[in-house]
Amino acid sequence: MTLQFYSSQQLRKKYNKRNDENFEWGYLGSNGPAYWYQVNETCKGINQQTPIDLKLEDFVNSTKIELNVAKETELILLNNGHTYQVQRLKGNITVPELNYDATLKVGGETYYLFQFHFHMPSEHHVEGRDLLMEGHWVFKTSSDKNAKVAVLGVFFDLGENDEPSLKPIVDIINDKPVEVGKYVSISMSAGKQIFKKVKTVYSYTGSFTIPPCTEGVRWFVSQDVLSISPSQFKSFKYVLKYNSRFKQKRLDGGEPKSHQPWKPNVL
Repeated sequence: MTLQFYSSQQLRKKYNKRNDENFEWGYLGSNGPAYWYQVNETCKGINQQTPIDLKLEDFVNSTKIELNVAKETELILLNNGHTYQVQRLKGNITVPELNYDATLKVGGETYYLFQFHFHMPSEHHVEGRDLLMEGHWVFKTSSDKNAKVAVLGVFFDLGENDEPSLKPIVDIINDKPVEVGKYVSISMSAGKQIFKKVKTVYSYTGSFTIPPCTEGVRWFVSQDVLSISPSQFKSFKYVLKYNSRFKQKRLDGGEPKSHQPWKPNVL
């Protein structure tokens, strides 16, 4: 299966079924998720669309996956117009270079970190409830266009204390938010501190949560909710505003199955 990543302009040219060059996908009104089919028909909801409502009784199977950050690398914080995204400094801004030192291993396969970004409120729901924010760590098996994709989703909810790993992002936001289409260098981990706090996951096969909504993406969503402080929430809300796709119905008749519990291997 081919899973590719495109800019908004590339998406319009490649997938716009109505040839509407003026359509710019977003999250509100006539540009929102209900209209993303103008970018790609798959976004109407086919069989395995994400996000979904995660119900505890659906997740019963278990397997082991490993997360590892062997070495940190130079990163940038990009405002792509839809979210704040962290990725490697090298490579094309639209198609980041894989970080081979940050991996997710499952079932004998190794996925390499592509980028991570944030949605507010959370895109996945748990037993009908959404949370304040959700981070997505996107991994690929290779840089090839036919590479498999896995995503680690991590929930953040309101607490009393800061989440230390997010401090570099918040500091940049508080100093001077990054303009759309621009990026700045950022000194932070690719996820080591986050990975240590993730103990158990929900797992199922779904899709990208943005156009072109490509299916066949392997999802691992943490059951362990991390806390952010009110001040961190305020900073993220200032730049992310509302950037979540509404939960999708499962049309394939199948129930998502879990891979749990597991303990990440973080060096």
